[in-house]
Amino acid sequence: MTLEDMLAYCASEVLDDRTELVEGDNDDLWSDAFLCRQFNEAARILARRAWAIVEYGVAPAGIITLRTGVSLYRLHPSVLRVFDSTPANQTAVLGRTEDAQLRDTSLGTPYPGDVFNAVEYGMAASLAGGFATLSGAPFAIASDAGSRTVRVFPPPTSAQNGLRVAMKVARLPINELTLDDVEAEPEVPAEFHLQLCEFAAGKALTLPNVDADQKVEGRRLLTAFDEVVRQARQERQRAEASTYRWGFSSATATLGR
Repeated sequence: MTLEDMLAYCASEVLDDRTELVEGDNDDLWSDAFLCRQFNEAARILARRAWAIVEYGVAPAGIITLRTGVSLYRLHPSVLRVFDSTPANQTAVLGRTEDAQLRDTSLGTPYPGDVFNAVEYGMAASLAGGFATLSGAPFAIASDAGSRTVRVFPPPTSAQNGLRVAMKVARLPINELTLDDVEAEPEVPAEFHLQLCEFAAGKALTLPNVDADQKVEGRRLLTAFDEVVRQARQERQRAEASTYRWGFSSATATLGR
């Protein structure tokens, strides 16, 4: 639905707020600007709670460009989650792990699976001089290096300067709806556009200047929207559920063979 369609549906069909008078200004209780703001808020709630917008390698949120010697890169403010990433010069995805693992000095030992305690970790880091010795083509990332910050490991060299890395991300809407472009559509999937309208109607009917009996209907619409968001999150989690069989890798798993 375009913004024009959403305004017509929400104002005329749900709120019944677009009666044209023979003389004078139309008696509109809720402006198009108010409804447009609520459409944007509903889209943000849906995207944040249910991760309704997931895309791969789409600028500006899904692309970072490597720079010589730079390990940390700021993500676009809309990014909620980085699933994986792939440099433009290869087809295989980079390994993804926690930031502490990429900075763990045990990576240089014969036992990369070791987990140091706090004293051992600090001592090893001090003896290793910070561990920032490896550089070259990236082979791993961590998206918990800071709020909306991703770490690329190892730090790129001049050979990788300018290399674009495509990321699969869940994100918030970037381009908000405005009355300057009524032909624009929300960035969330089309199956949720009606629910955005009903959220806006619910917010309108729960304003302080609305009759008490109308507020009941407004709260019902907002509750229904919350249920749609819950189901959208559930459906996404179901779609992403792994179909892999369990892998037994303990020492006892091979007994009797």
